Amino acid sequence: MRLSRRTGAVSLFADVDLDLRDAEIDDPVVTVRVLPVFGNVDVYVPEGVDVDVGGALLFGRRRDWGPDVARPGLPTVRVRAHGFFGTVDVWRVPHDVDGDYGQIIRQIEQRHRELPA
Repeated sequence: MRLSRRTGAVSLFADVDLDLRDAEIDDPVVTVRVLPVFGNVDVYVPEGVDVDVGGALLFGRRRDWGPDVARPGLPTVRVRAHGFFGTVDVWRVPHDVDGDYGQIIRQIEQRHRELPA
């Protein structure tokens, strides 16, 4: 999949998994706008990509998972979340984690619990 400079995802009474781990990104900065309305959006990016998460959710939440350590030379992905009664989770997926989305989430959550407080 080639990710354009501006991309969007809408979740209306549903769940959306937006997997950017194998996306081809030509621009140094891309913006992904997500709109959860009574739904959830999970965005998966490879660990090391600079991710800037912002936006506002009314009666919802936005969370980041995984270490926020950007490697030089990789693009920046801006995730802008706007919506209501929804959740947006950004998952920074380590290169050694694989499986279906449920397995990926469980592995990252386990690593997150093991981090020192």
